[in-house]
Amino acid sequence: MHIVFDAYGTLWNVSQIEEACREEVGVQAAGALLELWRKKQLEYAFLRTVMGRYVPFERVTADALAFALASLQLQVSAEASRRLVEAWSHPEAYADALPLLQRLTGHQRAILSNGDPGMLARGVEATGMGEHLGAVLSVAPQEHYKPHPDAYQLVCDFWNVDPEDIVFVSSNGWDVAGASHFGFQTIWINRSDLPQEGLGAPRVARVSSLAELPSALDQAGLLSHE
Repeated sequence: MHIVFDAYGTLWNVSQIEEACREEVGVQAAGALLELWRKKQLEYAFLRTVMGRYVPFERVTADALAFALASLQLQVSAEASRRLVEAWSHPEAYADALPLLQRLTGHQRAILSNGDPGMLARGVEATGMGEHLGAVLSVAPQEHYKPHPDAYQLVCDFWNVDPEDIVFVSSNGWDVAGASHFGFQTIWINRSDLPQEGLGAPRVARVSSLAELPSALDQAGLLSHE
C-alpha cells in the first residue's frame, strides 16, 4: 500500500505558531492574528495557482502575515515577522503520529505538502519522522499548490503508480476533496467534527484521529497484505 499524508495540521501540530503569535503581539491579539493569517495563507496559495503566479510557500506565508498584521492594525518589527514565519518550520508531531507511522512499517509512506522543501526538511527533523518516511514531497517542482491536480500527480510520478493505488490522508477538507477528485482513495482526519466540504468529493472516509486510521484502512481491506 502507498499512503500519503498532508503535513501541517495532519501529522504536525502547529500550535507553536499560536505561541509565537502570543510572544510577538500579546495574548489578546494572538488568536485573531493566527486565524486571519492562516485564512490568507491558504487564499493566497489558491489564488496564485489560479493566476499562474507561483512563489515559494514561505513567501506566501510572509505575504499573508503582512496582510493580517495590517488588517488588524498590529505593528511588529521585521525581525519579529521573520520569527513568526520561521515558526512554521518547527512543528511538533501529534501524539498519535509517530506511533501510526511505526504501525504502518512495511508500507510505502510519504508526505505531500504545499510547504517548501526547506520548510519540510526542517519540520521532518523537528518531529523526528525521517526514518519513517520514504519520501517528503513538496509541490514546488510543479509550481501548483494543492488542490491543483498537478500537485497530486507528483505522488504518482514518484512511485510510478496510478491514482487509485494511493491512500491520501489529510485533516483539511478541501485537500481531501481535491485528492478524491484526482482519484486517490482518501481519509479525512476530522478532529473538529466538521461537515464535509460541499465540493462533491467522492469516496471520502473519515476518522477523528490518526490513531483510528489503521482500523479504517483494515476495514477497507488495505492492510490485508501486511
